[in-house]
Amino acid sequence: MVQSGHPRRGTSLKWEVNGELAGADLRHILQRLQQVDPQAQAINRCDLEDGPSASSPT
Repeated sequence: MVQSGHPRRGTSLKWEVNGELAGADLRHILQRLQQVDPQAQAINRCDLEDGPSASSPT
């Protein structure tokens, strides 16, 4: 059954030869996760202030 507003995608995930999830499938999973989990919205953000150089003394 297809939900209205959401085109049907293939049901199988694709894997790279190195064993990692294919980029398109990984992005799709992360987008779906971010829609339902506010904490997951920070997964793709890069906050330069939280990097190792921000905590090291200058």
